[in-house]
Amino acid sequence: MEHPHMGLAASTVGSVTVLSVHGDVDLSSAPLLEEYAFRLLDDEPGSLVVDLTDVQFLASTGMALLVELSRRTAGRAGFAVVANGTATARPLELLGLCEMFTVRASLDEALTDIGGERARCRE
Repeated sequence: MEHPHMGLAASTVGSVTVLSVHGDVDLSSAPLLEEYAFRLLDDEPGSLVVDLTDVQFLASTGMALLVELSRRTAGRAGFAVVANGTATARPLELLGLCEMFTVRASLDEALTDIGGERARCRE
């Protein structure tokens, strides 16, 4: 799915659905991300990883959506976020969201640690 400032793509790694986000997650693009992510959850994946590696801007609406995705997957699917830059990892860390869901610096780490210990944003 495309937006002028954001792109979305989904792939599967085993039972994990990976939602890759590119560009800016802001007030105008977050609703598209929400719609796409909720559709992915309708397919009941074993786990969902939201990969923010290529996100240059993450607004509060995007962070609120990550909290909602964490809530919706609780008890039925694993959930992790890939965030490794000042635009993504730092805000998640400052807001304490690393305590709410798994945040890892790379997709490989997220796939390995999904559903595991949460209290680590980056290393």
